[in-house]
Amino acid sequence: MTFLIDAWLERSNPYLKVIHRSTGVPVVSWHGETLLKKFQSGSICAEDFEETPSQELIKELFLLDCLEQEV
Repeated sequence: MTFLIDAWLERSNPYLKVIHRSTGVPVVSWHGETLLKKFQSGSICAEDFEETPSQELIKELFLLDCLEQEV
């Protein structure tokens, strides 16, 4: 499986999506306050997205999303 990251982090209402490349279905989707809280807590940082996203980054985003759904 391959995934694509669609993100616009520098706007007033930022968003970040991890999309399954074959189907176009978003599997992780954060926007607005939810995403800003992740930046403020240090869970993710903008520097993570400066280069071409690695498989490791995709895995970390999946894990972070799973952990937060359990809370």
